[in-house]
Amino acid sequence: MMLSVGQPVFLIGQSDEVGALQGELQRAVLTNRIERLLHRAQESQATDLLAARAQRFTELLDDAAPHWLQEAQAIAAAAGLEPWHLLALNCLPGDFWGERYSSAPLGEGQSGDELVNAYEAQGYEPLLGGDCTTFFGLGEATISGETLFHKNREERDEIQCIYIKQIEGFNRFVGAGDIGNLGTAHLHTEDYWVGANNTGSPVPPTEFEDCALSDSHVLRYLAEHCASLDEIVPALEDLVARRLLGGGGANTGMILLFADAGRGLIVEATSRRLAYRWFKESGDMAVRSNHFILPEMQAYCLSPLPGSVRRYERAMQLWESQQGYASIPTCGEIGRDRDGVPYAICRNPSDKLGSVTVSTSTATISSHDDRRCQTHFRNCHPAYTPALIVAPLDRVSDSDLVSGVHNQEWRRYRAWA
Repeated sequence: MMLSVGQPVFLIGQSDEVGALQGELQRAVLTNRIERLLHRAQESQATDLLAARAQRFTELLDDAAPHWLQEAQAIAAAAGLEPWHLLALNCLPGDFWGERYSSAPLGEGQSGDELVNAYEAQGYEPLLGGDCTTFFGLGEATISGETLFHKNREERDEIQCIYIKQIEGFNRFVGAGDIGNLGTAHLHTEDYWVGANNTGSPVPPTEFEDCALSDSHVLRYLAEHCASLDEIVPALEDLVARRLLGGGGANTGMILLFADAGRGLIVEATSRRLAYRWFKESGDMAVRSNHFILPEMQAYCLSPLPGSVRRYERAMQLWESQQGYASIPTCGEIGRDRDGVPYAICRNPSDKLGSVTVSTSTATISSHDDRRCQTHFRNCHPAYTPALIVAPLDRVSDSDLVSGVHNQEWRRYRAWA
């Protein structure tokens, strides 16, 4: 199989310019996703509800990030959609899909002697396993003496994209996530700090603001507004005060992890409050899955999900055993770990948890060489997808990464060993 390589494109400029280009490139994938969304809405008699939520989200973006609203309108126009369709996709009500979720279309692909069906075992156990595992190590914890930061992303089986984006007047960042999401699930900024969002603990309804910024939206918001880690907590406290902070899903909190060349930061948040921890010593290592660890947050969350506990313990065991020797290959091996199925770090459709490992990223941050500040992406399941390297120093994106063509090609090859 040949690796998909597209044309150079620039998602840099005015919000409407960036949105128009993005919508043109993503038209086929986004149109299909919206068709599935609207079919489900009609089937469940939720069309009016989605339209009302989209209007509410429009008003929120007009306050929090007006340029996102302009970008979304341009994306929708270029893709031949109505703006509310895209906005509704970004603020779906809890359990909108129920047991009727249908993944992005995909033909059958050959993997060795095994023919794997694209719709194999798309089970439904919502978040029983939790979503995403992230870990980092500072300085002497790694074999290079430089920060390493890794994320496994588990999500519904949608087409993924990777891009470098900069809206005029805001910071540039490397981002990645499912097509249609205005936020980002992986992050590396031009100011040489990295970030990741994990779904947090289940929380009581009183701790959750519905139809607000999700964890992926918040990650992008911070990338565009914060020049350093020092600005992150004040920015989040401002979002909480303005009742703009949502969660990682309906009635769930969010866990945000960050690192630069010498420090790490973990924030655990509900819509009403947050707690955080700094990591400043060379040799520090940290792991998070999908439940709150900080003592200050325990009174505001519910019991952790079994998959989150299992992945946290396993990732801690593997990551801390590499103290002083952690490397990019180490991150890759941990990211592919299948011990403890169905609650493994790396998730397959056959685990029947309603989501799969859709991408991974491993970022390096150097204090002495900007060229070594880069992110190694596996733009699909890490068991069989080769890594590609994107750097925040760059400004040019690859059209096949932005459009989802690269991800679509690799999704056809499913070796679920």
